[in-house]
Amino acid sequence: QMSKLSAVDIDSDGVFKYILIEVKDGGKVTTCVRGHAWAEYHDDIFQDFLSGLTDPDSASCVGGGRINHDSKNKKLKVYGYSQAFGRGDHARAVELIRSKYPDYDLSWSNEGY
Repeated sequence: QMSKLSAVDIDSDGVFKYILIEVKDGGKVTTCVRGHAWAEYHDDIFQDFLSGLTDPDSASCVGGGRINHDSKNKKLKVYGYSQAFGRGDHARAVELIRSKYPDYDLSWSNEGY
């Protein structure tokens, strides 16, 4: 199931909640970023992610926050935290997002909610 997992799946614009997910497959761990404006709660995103896995027990949410994605100006900021899952490793999230948006101005902060 690892090969089907894209590292980054986030909305193309706007401010929205995001989560970091670790998926274990044998000895290998893949970290994924998911962020969507439709989600009222961070757990909504996680449940949606789990529904697409053949083995939902292999995944754990390791934190979250918010993303401000300004596609017009190619800027993206990761910040805040998730009440359900705690603060995500925003630096790790930015590192993963950079692979999908290499020409962006990316930043992160532990400020905000």
